[in-house]
Amino acid sequence: MRVWANGWQVNDHSNLLVVINFRYTESAASSPLQRRPFTSRQTSPSQLQLFGAIELSGLRYDDVSMAFDAWEWTNAIGAPAALVAGAVLATFFETREECSPQKSDKPWVRNLKRIMRMLLLTSFILEVVSIFCGTMTGSVLLGHGPAKVPVGYTSPLQLIHHHHEFEYLTTQICFLQGLINWLGAVAVELLLPRQSETKSAKRMNRCLAGWLVTFLLWMLAFYNNHLSFYSDYTTMLRRFFVLFVSRYVVARPFRPMSLLYGPSIIWSSILTWRAFKTPPDEDETFDEAKVE
Repeated sequence: MRVWANGWQVNDHSNLLVVINFRYTESAASSPLQRRPFTSRQTSPSQLQLFGAIELSGLRYDDVSMAFDAWEWTNAIGAPAALVAGAVLATFFETREECSPQKSDKPWVRNLKRIMRMLLLTSFILEVVSIFCGTMTGSVLLGHGPAKVPVGYTSPLQLIHHHHEFEYLTTQICFLQGLINWLGAVAVELLLPRQSETKSAKRMNRCLAGWLVTFLLWMLAFYNNHLSFYSDYTTMLRRFFVLFVSRYVVARPFRPMSLLYGPSIIWSSILTWRAFKTPPDEDETFDEAKVE
């Protein structure tokens, strides 16, 4: 039995439906049937949006295989980010007690301890954001088909930069800045004085901290010399903040989540100011604290 429906021929053999990708026409004057290659009908933009009225619903790539290669890049950068995040978390908890500001610490020592803890925590957060953003971008890359009119990019990173510049910048910047913050925190930890250290140990710690800073500066120089779409790292940061403000601060249409993360950013900034401005007189040891 043969049935024609909207230009598609359906054969029913033993309750098995097979859809054939050809258009058949049958006229009263001609026989047998004439076969013509199937051509897709004109579809409206709403029909092309396979995911409904959501962001990126109408996105198409030049080549699906290139999008798959771009997805592999997002997975590749997630592995070292996870390693750095694990190392940062271990460093943070190992040094939590000894690097807490004390009432008897000198002002520069208190500031170094605060900076170190801030660097460690921000490093962990940045690496997690890099993993999260890379994973979500990979899901988007595998969720869209080819375009009828190609853009003209020739590499997977050009595809990501063209369609997902903010996601590309977020993944790259968070990974590199998280690594810089972690190594910077290690250098700060080496500069913190210890009561049991000898003069030779203090000089060695300063030597190691100096070499860490030197290699950090060289890493930035190496990174700036190997960028593909930007002149240097500061240009990437500037572009990232411009895109962040346009997407999550003054975005149109209005983002309801901004009612939550907006006040949270302000409150976290206030807490940060209070943490760095706490005077030594307000610090209490465990014995001096009142236990209710």
